[in-house]
Amino acid sequence: MIGIIGAIDYELNHFFTNMIIARTEIIADKTFYVGKIRHHNVVIVKSGIGKVNAAMTATILINTFDVRMIINTGVAGGLEPVNIGDIILAEGIAYFDVSLTEIDDVPYGQMGSDPLVVKTNDQYLAKGKKVFDKLGYSYIVGNLVSGDKFVTKKRDLAKISKQVTNILGVEMEGMAIAITAYKFNRPFISIRGISDIIESVDQPKNYRDVVKQVAAKTTQFVLDFLEVVDE
Repeated sequence: MIGIIGAIDYELNHFFTNMIIARTEIIADKTFYVGKIRHHNVVIVKSGIGKVNAAMTATILINTFDVRMIINTGVAGGLEPVNIGDIILAEGIAYFDVSLTEIDDVPYGQMGSDPLVVKTNDQYLAKGKKVFDKLGYSYIVGNLVSGDKFVTKKRDLAKISKQVTNILGVEMEGMAIAITAYKFNRPFISIRGISDIIESVDQPKNYRDVVKQVAAKTTQFVLDFLEVVDE
């Protein structure tokens, strides 16, 4: 079983046209759709926005459905050199809104003894690159950062940028999913389509205008990625 998490409806709607749903289960306030995409056993769930929702959802996927890997898909705000419509294949994910520096000898962004950056499994990262090359989508491999804020100012990322290099995108769930997968020893992969560019003119409007189209591209990646995961 492979778990697929998106935060909002737009990020998941395209999957359901390709899925045979065998059953649904409601746990807490989350609806888990269990079934098949082509011949692949999957469970798809909308986490809701933010790190708490994401960590809770990933934990249920692992403990209740025993998924062997987690795919996080959706949209993100981008930083140069990415453009709207590009896809980020996450090499690693970190927090941008965590600081224990006043009480602990750890860098900004690190939560105690947890890793500063959770890295994507090398094998799945390589498979992801091959899928993108086959699809012909414009994609970039780099780091994502997560926090409980829709970022519109680069200054919000100034401190984490001193600790983590090659930050290409900003979102609100990825690190929570990554750290949960890390602690349960499950591989994960995160794919984020760029729906808006931070500090661009009309950033929120751009997000609303393109989020559905960008989510369609990330969905197509996941559909093709499922084929190579089960080779």
